[in-house]
Amino acid sequence: MRTDLRHGPGTGASGGLGAGLAALGARLLPRFDVLLDHLDLDARLARADLVVTAEGALDHQTPRGKVPAEVARRAKLYGRPVLVLAGTLGEGHQEVPGVDAFSGILPAPMALAEALVRASELLTDAAERALRMILLGARLPAHAEVSGTQRPSSVR
Repeated sequence: MRTDLRHGPGTGASGGLGAGLAALGARLLPRFDVLLDHLDLDARLARADLVVTAEGALDHQTPRGKVPAEVARRAKLYGRPVLVLAGTLGEGHQEVPGVDAFSGILPAPMALAEALVRASELLTDAAERALRMILLGARLPAHAEVSGTQRPSSVR
């Protein structure tokens, strides 16, 4: 069976790498299936209190096969909240199913080359910032009022 190199599933992934590999005879698999071969994700999700995942760009394409969307979908099967850290927050990032919260990895605009060189540092910093916000939120009293008015229900 021939793979449609222009529109077939996985052929546009990673800048067309899938199409090139398929042209050489490779069998294309959904990236998440490949990851599941090496992780016991469902068992990890069942034990988790919070699920944190990351992506280069969280946007309208995320639900179309990107790993964070599948992680979020599976986390919801266990009733787990999901936080996504993303290099960029693009159009549609607020509508990704299963994602409860998101935060940008980059603290300020920077060139892609610099972001890639500093990726480990930037991701560690972003995770710390996001978790500090969670801890701060956990310390707020449930009855806290802001300027004499109650917080909106979406903040509770």
